[in-house]
Amino acid sequence: MVDQNEAAGKQHDGMAAAKSWSQPTRLLHLGLVATVTAQLALSLLMESPDEANISALAAATFEAHEVIGMAALLIVLMHWGWSLTNQIDGGLKHLFPWFGSARREVVGDLKALFGGQLPTGGVRGGLPGFVHGLGLLIITAMAATGGVLFFILPESGSFSSTVEFFAESHEVIATFVWLYWGGHGVTAILHHLQGDSVLKDMFKLGRGK
Repeated sequence: MVDQNEAAGKQHDGMAAAKSWSQPTRLLHLGLVATVTAQLALSLLMESPDEANISALAAATFEAHEVIGMAALLIVLMHWGWSLTNQIDGGLKHLFPWFGSARREVVGDLKALFGGQLPTGGVRGGLPGFVHGLGLLIITAMAATGGVLFFILPESGSFSSTVEFFAESHEVIATFVWLYWGGHGVTAILHHLQGDSVLKDMFKLGRGK
């Protein structure tokens, strides 16, 4: 059996040797963090335009939600394009480690997590990649349903069955976005507290090395 201290040392060395995230990935991630956080905050204040006698603040926040939502959709599309055409940060293999050795790495990380050890973050596959991919899928669904609503939502009056379907879907997906936003944020803070540089590596604006 490998000594725990030796295993921990190897894990630390692997983290130190891992390359930084590329600048495009960091900028796209920062854009998603900013727009998604703003959208969640605005959702607490806004009201649907079909509600009677909504306040000026609720109407203004709804308008802002629409504009920022379209910006989020654009960033999501750019993220997909970057992931499909570049392998600098692992591409789709990083985001969707669902098969073969990549899946075994996810399983290994889950076993370590259930054993009380936080898996190594950074530019690697395994559980971090799986979580990033899951988040991208959830945010894509959120941005896509919001984008449809942007074009079909009436300025006033009752909603059609199609609008109701997309509006309800958007609300359900929003619940998963809240859960992901909170869970991902807490995990990043835990990494930071144990000495990992995941926050610094992801949010620094200089060139990656």
